Amino acid sequence: MVRRDARAWVTLLVVLVAFAAGGAVVYYLFLPAPVVQPHSGRTDGPAPTRVAALGRIQPAGGVVPVYGPPGDRLSEMRPLAPGDKLKAGDAIAVLASRDIRAAEVKVAEVQLAEAKAAVAAATEAGAKKIAAAKAEIASAQAGEKADLAALDAKASLVVKQRDAAARQLARIADARAAGARIADEDLDKVRLLIDQADAELTATTAAREKAAATYAGSRTAAEARVKAAEAELAEAEARAPVKSGEEKLTVARKALELATLTAPVDGVVLRVAGRAGQPTGAGEPVLQMAALGDMVVVAEVYESDVDRLSEWVKAGPVPVEITHPALPRPLKGVLKSESDVARMIARNQVFPLGPREDADRRVVEVTARLDAGSAPVAARFVGLQVTAAFAPAR
Repeated sequence: MVRRDARAWVTLLVVLVAFAAGGAVVYYLFLPAPVVQPHSGRTDGPAPTRVAALGRIQPAGGVVPVYGPPGDRLSEMRPLAPGDKLKAGDAIAVLASRDIRAAEVKVAEVQLAEAKAAVAAATEAGAKKIAAAKAEIASAQAGEKADLAALDAKASLVVKQRDAAARQLARIADARAAGARIADEDLDKVRLLIDQADAELTATTAAREKAAATYAGSRTAAEARVKAAEAELAEAEARAPVKSGEEKLTVARKALELATLTAPVDGVVLRVAGRAGQPTGAGEPVLQMAALGDMVVVAEVYESDVDRLSEWVKAGPVPVEITHPALPRPLKGVLKSESDVARMIARNQVFPLGPREDADRRVVEVTARLDAGSAPVAARFVGLQVTAAFAPAR
């Protein structure tokens, strides 16, 4: 009987201990996290002298992800590790499509060379045709000048001969009128000279007109051949795809450049996810990097605290203190102007710890820059969720 009572007491004691332990777990589980609560918006009582909010540490220029194009694959990956420094344009990885892109460049170069060779050949042939036609024009012009000058000289001589014969006929007529005995045969000879001169002048004039017309026709034909040769050359140049070939080569070279992933900015490697053989464009960046010289904290200030914070910053820069157990010490920063306070209220992206905390809040993003002494420390904690406490300068 005593042994049975002892077992009952032991069982009761175990139940009581288990109940007490469960109550303690429930109490600590639902105990509110030690964070500064936002301003309630009430106007009664003294106004708070500080504004606290959750936030994230990040570079001033943000984190820059490096993605590969969809449908490709990483062929080679440069051995990089977090903390490595990169300059803009430094190679990060080589894509599997690089060999194909290099072949496309060679094909484009060959096509462009062939097009230029065709243009060069057409240019040479066209130049020879044009030169021959122009030489013909020059020869015709020289011959025309000489022949027309000879005919003009002949016509001038004939005119002089006729004038001389006419004067001789006039003298004979005057002498005969004065009583001199002159035979009719002499008069006929002089008249014949005049008729011969008229006929020869007519023939010379006709010959000159014919020569001028012939040379004009030859010149026109030669000029037409020049124009035809020039048009043929222009057509050959148009048929040869030199311009499009140059553009195609430029595009091929650019595609070849893009087959090597490079750093878009100067900065420090934060995370490396890419591996040789891994497909690209799957949603995850090959690498993430950032310029860590300037660091900021992006705090999500409660909507009820924004007006107060805006009034403080109107009076001057507002100091901010950033704390977190992971930090070696509190970091210091400053909210410089109203332009660092967003103009849109949105749902929070930083969530407080503790099951009883409000996970759905309306906040405004406020960006505060960390000072020179805090930035190097913050650079080691990119993305860390912190508490930012703003207080007006005194």
